[in-house]
Formats: sequence, structure tokens, C-alpha cells
Amino acid sequence: MTAGNDPFDPETLEVGGRYRVDHRHERLRRTFRTEGTYLGTGDGKAEDGTPVRVLRLEVKPRFGRSSVQNVDPGAVVDVQSLDEESD
Repeated sequence: MTAGNDPFDPETLEVGGRYRVDHRHERLRRTFRTEGTYLGTGDGKAEDGTPVRVLRLEVKPRFGRSSVQNVDPGAVVDVQSLDEESD
């Protein structure tokens, strides 16, 4: 499920599913990879402070407590389902 140049549609993700999301940070000119459980969309802020809808992913590190990572859908580069890989 690649976003590419097309706008990414969060409705294609299943709540409770595990995903690997690659997202671009324009100011740092870097692509970050986040793996976690999709919790749905929520309210967040863009880099310039304007309110936007964000993807909420519960991320569980190997050590420590889990946290929620907010990802701007406009910055999504690629999305892969991790549930399909375990089959």
C-alpha cells in the first residue's frame, strides 16, 4: 500500500491492525519509519502549528513503556501491513 504522489487515505487502514508507516519530515529532509498498532485518527498540529488530522499509532519499544506516535497523513510515503507478514 504505497502512498507515492497520491494523497494518502487513512480510511484504507483497519483500526487495531499493525502497520509500518514511512513518513517524510521536510524540515529535517529525512524519512522516518514507525511500526505500531493503528488506533485511528485524531487531532494534532502540523510543523507550522496549524491544526490537522493525524494518524495515531501505538508504538511498543523493546524496553520501556508504549507511547502514541502521531503521523501527518500528508507526509506518509509508504504503508505496509505487518499482519500480512506474520502469515
